[in-house]
Amino acid sequence: MQRSRLAAPILAALLAVSVVPSVAFAQTAQPKEEIERARTLFRDGLALSAAQDWTGALAKFKQVAQVKMTPQVAFNIAECEEHLGRLVSALGNYRLAASEAEAAKAAEVAAQVGDRITALEERIPKLMIERGEGAENASIELDGAEVSAGQLGVAMPMDPGKHVIVGKVDGREGTRETVDLAERDNKKFTVVIDLEMLAPVKPPPVVAPPVKDKVEPADPTMAYVVTGAGGVSLAAGIVFMILRSGTISDLDAVCKDGHCPASAESTADSGKLYTGLAEVTIPLGVVGVAAGVYMLMTQPSADAEPAVSTGHARSPRGFAGVDVVSTAPGADVGGASLVGRF
Repeated sequence: MQRSRLAAPILAALLAVSVVPSVAFAQTAQPKEEIERARTLFRDGLALSAAQDWTGALAKFKQVAQVKMTPQVAFNIAECEEHLGRLVSALGNYRLAASEAEAAKAAEVAAQVGDRITALEERIPKLMIERGEGAENASIELDGAEVSAGQLGVAMPMDPGKHVIVGKVDGREGTRETVDLAERDNKKFTVVIDLEMLAPVKPPPVVAPPVKDKVEPADPTMAYVVTGAGGVSLAAGIVFMILRSGTISDLDAVCKDGHCPASAESTADSGKLYTGLAEVTIPLGVVGVAAGVYMLMTQPSADAEPAVSTGHARSPRGFAGVDVVSTAPGADVGGASLVGRF
């Protein structure tokens, strides 16, 4: 008896498709090579069905359907899906096979597909989803897909197994339930949401505007050191120039007609030394003072006020240092004066 039960579906499948290779692809417009490949795939599918490898057989039959869908191909796809528990899809393909069989006058398919459809319709479980308290305006999802208004309150055919129902209000999940359906079940599920238990909507994070970095006042010590060193060097150069002038006067007093006595040699050497030192210290002093003034002009000031138009050029806003003023009291240098601002 057990062997007979196992052999029955295999025998039915073989009887249903025993003449398919010679019928399914007749009078087609596809290239001959493609048709032969489809026939080979179909025969492979039949062999896998006979071995009850429904997944492998389904893959073969679907490849055949890409070449041409016939009543026999649709019937075998439905049979594989039925054995895999995909009852809803199987019912659709059985109905497709029935329609195709009527159009193609495929008597061998038409003779079997009606009973398959009737038996499968009785086995498919149904699930009705209704709105309950708190779910009047909720969006309802079934296995990740939103249930339309037309599907609510209607018994929907479902595959056997577990199905997840989710109710959401304003995007917030209010309920999540799992319904387990067996063959021939007819269940109703009411979505109920406790609105008070919904998690509050978190406001979007407030992004603070970027804060500009505060300008920190620079330490003016180095600028003062450079300026002071330049001033000292410049002063030393002036002293050396005065000493040089004194040696020249001393030499003029003892030297006659360009000839100097031997006693004046040390005075002449001192004059040369003073001259060399003045030639070094004076340029260094000028450069040092200029560099120090520039450093003071370009240092940021913490308490600097916005520049106010006064009719004369000023140093950049926010900087302490020296302003070059077109008209100001003091010593003029080329029509401009230097006014210190520290």
